[in-house]
Amino acid sequence: MSKWPDAIPRESNKNLEEIESISNWFAIYRINKDTFALLEPFHIEEVVSYLFIGEEQALLFDTGMGVVSIKQEVEALTEKELIVLNSHSHYDHVGGNYEFTNVWAFNNDWEIKRMKNGDYSQKRFKNFEDSNICTDLPSGFDKNSYHIKPSVVSKIIKDQERIDLGNRKLIIHHTPGHSPASICIQDYQYKLLFTGDTLYPGEMYLDLEGSDFDIYIKSINYLNDLYEELLFLCPGHNEALISRDYLRDFKNACEKVKSIIPQNPPHRNIDFGNFSISF
Repeated sequence: MSKWPDAIPRESNKNLEEIESISNWFAIYRINKDTFALLEPFHIEEVVSYLFIGEEQALLFDTGMGVVSIKQEVEALTEKELIVLNSHSHYDHVGGNYEFTNVWAFNNDWEIKRMKNGDYSQKRFKNFEDSNICTDLPSGFDKNSYHIKPSVVSKIIKDQERIDLGNRKLIIHHTPGHSPASICIQDYQYKLLFTGDTLYPGEMYLDLEGSDFDIYIKSINYLNDLYEELLFLCPGHNEALISRDYLRDFKNACEKVKSIIPQNPPHRNIDFGNFSISF
């Protein structure tokens, strides 16, 4: 896989219709007439958030890094009543949560606590070192005081919960491994699976606090059972629309990693071409 930032914009994203954004920090692409991808490509994370629009409500899946207002971008795309739901609680997916009042969270105490407390750790300042960005930071953003503000959680959801936005039916799949409460969203109407950090092209981190490789394998196997129901995947980093074949590729990769893990493995990263796995 081509390295950031030389790969920007990524070829697969260039095949999508680009929508003018309010802030130059975001690149917005239309997945279909009712779905938008909001990318932050100028940071090494290349995080992607998604907006689903139904006839009655809209849902924002992740809120990015919180560098600039994602709320103003969303409000320019829809006037519908908005739900915010996060794929998991890592900083680069919950940074804009504080802008919203209707934030839903998966039923996991560890991740809910992280969202409610925010993240004021000193390590967050390092996220915006010069080597991690490839454009001028937006006016008014102070990288030396960067932190994640607390979220107000308004509703707890569970595995297999169904959400109807008004002729737009979604189902929640609990897919732990990268983090304890990682979730994916299946979109029946367009036969898409929004995978958050459970699967994406790039370096897949399974060596973080709360990560569990054995549980992750079970989640990947579970998602492979959905293969025939899907046309494409929409991951949480780098590319907004990728082949469903990544499901099978990740399953095969996990089996290979499992076969070579010693009893007490040191940190390792194995490259599989379009993605790698760190464990």
